[in-house]
Amino acid sequence: MRLFNPNTMTEVLPSIHDTIGAIELPDDCWFFREREIPQGKILSVNAAGEPILIDAPTE
Repeated sequence: MRLFNPNTMTEVLPSIHDTIGAIELPDDCWFFREREIPQGKILSVNAAGEPILIDAPTE
């Protein structure tokens, strides 16, 4: 399991970061596997605090 902070939308490293508010996600979660956010999408979190991709607002 790895930790994710839904407030900062970043991975939490327990020996480096404060773990308060972090949630556990499986190692194979897309957030930890993907290197880039697809064009037209932005990072957000759902009601459970899990990372999700949503459509980027258009101008």
